[in-house]
Amino acid sequence: MRTFIHPDWLLPLLIVNIQSGLFYYLVELSLAMMVSYLYVEVERLPFPLAVIDASIVATLAEREPTSMRLFTLSIFPGLVWGAILYLLPSLTGVILVPLPWLDLTPWTSKWVPGALLGLATDLSAYVSGLFIPFHVAAYMLAASLAVWAVGNHLALTTFRGFFPEWAREYFQGMSLSQAYSRSLLRVWIIPQIAFAYASVVVVLVFTGRTIVKAFSSLRARSASSAVQYFSLKKAIAMYLVGALGSVALFHLLVPSFPLWIAFTLSVVVSFFNAVISTRSIGETGYSVSIPFEWYTVVYLSGYKGVEAWIFQPVIGGLPSLEGGAPYWAYMVKVAYLTQTKPSDVFKALVFNIILYNIFSFVWTEFFWRIAPIPSSAYPYAVAAWPAALVNAVVWITGEVGVKPWLFTHSFAGMTALLLGGELAARFLHVPFSSMGVLIGATSIPPFAIPVFTGALMNRYVIPRLIGRERWEKYKAVVVAGIVTGQGIATGIGIALMLISKATWIKPW
Repeated sequence: MRTFIHPDWLLPLLIVNIQSGLFYYLVELSLAMMVSYLYVEVERLPFPLAVIDASIVATLAEREPTSMRLFTLSIFPGLVWGAILYLLPSLTGVILVPLPWLDLTPWTSKWVPGALLGLATDLSAYVSGLFIPFHVAAYMLAASLAVWAVGNHLALTTFRGFFPEWAREYFQGMSLSQAYSRSLLRVWIIPQIAFAYASVVVVLVFTGRTIVKAFSSLRARSASSAVQYFSLKKAIAMYLVGALGSVALFHLLVPSFPLWIAFTLSVVVSFFNAVISTRSIGETGYSVSIPFEWYTVVYLSGYKGVEAWIFQPVIGGLPSLEGGAPYWAYMVKVAYLTQTKPSDVFKALVFNIILYNIFSFVWTEFFWRIAPIPSSAYPYAVAAWPAALVNAVVWITGEVGVKPWLFTHSFAGMTALLLGGELAARFLHVPFSSMGVLIGATSIPPFAIPVFTGALMNRYVIPRLIGRERWEKYKAVVVAGIVTGQGIATGIGIALMLISKATWIKPW
């Protein structure tokens, strides 16, 4: 029977909901409280994409006639494109525009084998670039091409002796998704982790004193002021309970894995993950994603068992499907723009988390009863689950080919680059963005190119057509309408697909 409502599921569900539920939310909520105060209240980072969400709220709440008219009109192009991209394939199976990108990699492989090239087809990648500072978008594009086009090509040709797995698995005509997954696994996992840690060093060098002052001022706030913000003592207590609790449960179930490693990642690394991920959103609108952080540590530890690959302590501070600390801090920025108290944001988050977990269980049970997962009813699971399993097996069997020397070289190189750039920006007034470089290095060109295109249009094209003052005044409203229209079409497409599959709900 396909159902979770069975005694055999009780213990697994209990463990998962304690570790990935209670402890995870304690860590993420506490980190969100701390980094939102640091980057929204103290450093006042721009969070460039927050203005889109704030504009949707303000437009629908205030209903100013001009804004409402522009918002309504802007819905239609987003709705039309969303219908072509999402709704038409759901209804007819006809794909006029490929999703998520137009893949140019097989065509360019004749001249630059290994390079990842393509264009995202979702409008959000383009319109979000309208809000990104031009120099940030330029560094994102340069870093993305340097890593995923030039770097991939060189790793396959000039330096193929250092990356034999990548050279062995690559073939001419390989699709973008295939080349991305193989090159990430064989070449870029360790460098991307090193890049993120290098950026942490740079952030601490240039803003470490600000971080200390921010937490000191938060601790010194009066009780009446804390109502609008939050108590640092409570946030730290939540963080320690969640992190230490997850380490204790992990050690109870996986006693053979070194305790100090689990402690370091859960208690120490989680904080720095949140610092760098939230800062990247605050400066560029996009969050850093550190791939396979736990897998890499387990691999380098020399662990020979299987349990630690399957069950892990909470490592927080990174973006997740639920948002996580970086995007919850982003929500606090939206709250400031709409004159909402940060404490109300966290109350709403707690309420939503409770409802989310209740209804996610109900809907997962419902979907599983409709059809097996994976099956043709759920094509994403058919494609993604085997790929995830293959990746896990490659790690567990030690076939991933992690090279420790690559971490030190990548860390040193990125640290030198970011430190040099920040010093040049401060003393020579050269435009530079450490976060732009970091986000670009972890973003493939199909997304970096549209962002740069949007930033280019925002700086040089659209203001000349309609006037900079008018464009800046209504830009957020127009983009909010486009995003809303595409979202409506996407939602309708998904709903129709589910309705078409839900013809029989018996669990056998």
